[in-house]
Amino acid sequence: MAITIPEQDESLSSLGQLEIPSLREPGVSFRLGVLLGSGAMGIAYFGMRHAADGKSPVVIKLLKPGYVLQAGDTAKLVVQKEATALSRLNNRVPPTPFVVRMIDTGVLPVVFSGRRLELPWLALEYVHGGVEGTTLTERVAYSVDKTGHAFDPQRAALAVECIAKGVEAVHDVGVIHRDLTPNNVLCCGFGDSEIFKITDFGLARPLGMNATFGGIVVGTVGYAPPEQAALDDRRIGTWSDVFTFAVDLYFMLTGRGYFPTRNAMDSLALIRSPERTSILESAMLSPELREQPAACAGIDLALKLATASRPEDRPKTAPMFASMVLPWLKAGPRSKPVTSRRIESVAPMAAPEPAVGSTWRWTVRHLPGDDQVVRSVAWDGDGRCLCATNQGLRFWNGTGWLAAPMDELPNERGIRFVQRASAGSWLVGGDQATLATYSADGVSEVVRGPSRDVSFSHASGEFSDLAVVVGESEGRPPVLYALSSHRWLKPLSLPDVARVSDIARIGDDRWLIVGRRQDGAGFAALYQPLLWEVRMLDIPRVRALLSCAGRSDRRVGVATGSEGLVICVDDSGESHWFLKGKPDLPAAAVDVAGRIWASGAGGIFLRDTGSDRFEPVWEDPTWVTPIVSLFADLGFVIAMSADGGILEGTRTAADPVGSTQRAT
Repeated sequence: MAITIPEQDESLSSLGQLEIPSLREPGVSFRLGVLLGSGAMGIAYFGMRHAADGKSPVVIKLLKPGYVLQAGDTAKLVVQKEATALSRLNNRVPPTPFVVRMIDTGVLPVVFSGRRLELPWLALEYVHGGVEGTTLTERVAYSVDKTGHAFDPQRAALAVECIAKGVEAVHDVGVIHRDLTPNNVLCCGFGDSEIFKITDFGLARPLGMNATFGGIVVGTVGYAPPEQAALDDRRIGTWSDVFTFAVDLYFMLTGRGYFPTRNAMDSLALIRSPERTSILESAMLSPELREQPAACAGIDLALKLATASRPEDRPKTAPMFASMVLPWLKAGPRSKPVTSRRIESVAPMAAPEPAVGSTWRWTVRHLPGDDQVVRSVAWDGDGRCLCATNQGLRFWNGTGWLAAPMDELPNERGIRFVQRASAGSWLVGGDQATLATYSADGVSEVVRGPSRDVSFSHASGEFSDLAVVVGESEGRPPVLYALSSHRWLKPLSLPDVARVSDIARIGDDRWLIVGRRQDGAGFAALYQPLLWEVRMLDIPRVRALLSCAGRSDRRVGVATGSEGLVICVDDSGESHWFLKGKPDLPAAAVDVAGRIWASGAGGIFLRDTGSDRFEPVWEDPTWVTPIVSLFADLGFVIAMSADGGILEGTRTAADPVGSTQRAT
């Protein structure tokens, strides 16, 4: 049945709360919510995907009826191209995290201006941007506003790596994006967990297809390369996206446009000029990079080459450009002042609020009750995760569970843990002292421990730098193995320990380790692998410590256990609490603001910074299976039960959907 849209309602405000059935998945529908943004061709709504097993937030993009009337078949092509480009990237499990995932597509019958039309729509992954913003534009502006500087070299390097991989994935399916501006790069996560995702393929085209919409020049002034502005389809290729990628990097480092003009002709003149502006000319360049003149000169040269007027003079691919700038961005040491500036910029967002429970909105993303038993969970910064279960590796993609291929894994049935290595990449480990790197590209590296009769049960750290692995074998105490720059250090046995439940890095050289002792009591210990030293902490006697989590950037760790015990460890020492009712707490988390999260069966608890107690923020006695994993960011938390139930909480004191996501 067609919906009548008033002629004056170009923003489609009359569609609020409309439910659109999926044509692909029986029993699934999409309900429109808050309007996120409006462009010349379309609009974007925050929406919810409703299915029998749960609900998921999405962004729903629709073309405006006026544009559909004017453009005819070209209007459908806009959405079809974005759907086709994105759907090709969904074929792998896990999919690339560097491109926004397409969830569904269809058409909405409407009557507009006396004519019956079909409005193409697209449901996309919703990106929780958080307090720093959802787009790259917003995150750079936030950094400048709160710290006085644009991205530091470490953060810019992470962004370059993510965007380069996303662009490469897009090019691998034969598509040129053509509008890779900072507004079309979405962001989520914080610190090493930050992810940058490419979105908005409305202007994307397969190689060889003409790049016009009824004679309209595509691209953004100041970002589009000259061959695109000239509509020279024969000269457009992967190097065209490299041009815009380079302009994005200049913006990340300086907070300014590389070709600062809104006039297409003036922009073209600046691009054709042999002169380029140095990053050193911006007052917003981070001091860590300004203090490295050789690095600045190297980056300036790479930017000049990547934005050459002639396409043949540029790097041909995004990874080639990334390889030119990453050595310079990574040349300096990891700077603690940079980390401190960024943490301090978000700290005010974590101030405690009255009636804590009423400030959170909870959504069941996936109902509990699956047959799978979750053994280990590794969350990515976008809220998706890889799990080791009794059914093998499983991947949560935001709307459902998928079986992850295991063909290339040695001894795939003996996987005991998963750990995030980087965005879209995980470390898996298990029997026969096996460690393997796992991603959408399959298994890229396999490392064996010193002793094959040991099973690896936990791991934490960076395997290119310093990491700790727990080894267990029947009838013997657990052993701590340290891996420094891919070399095994001397193992350290824990003779008084019966079982290690979890480990977490809480500093550059410190790990928190928890579990149960041989005498039946729980333990928590600090381990410094380079000193080959373990120090047991003096804690109240409980049956076991079940979980721990840490943030090395804040040098803080938290452990939870049976009988409601929560322990916090930081540079000032250790402190502990017993939660009311003394529930067993098999999951813990620390967010970037230092707030402590704990959970058990049917309950999630939060201790705000500055508070002296834990408050329940969610309770549901029907969730009888305990929550065994938590992922916490500012204003955003995800919990997983032992049988695969997924629960999401968002802080409702702010905008319920976070920052805006851009419409076409």
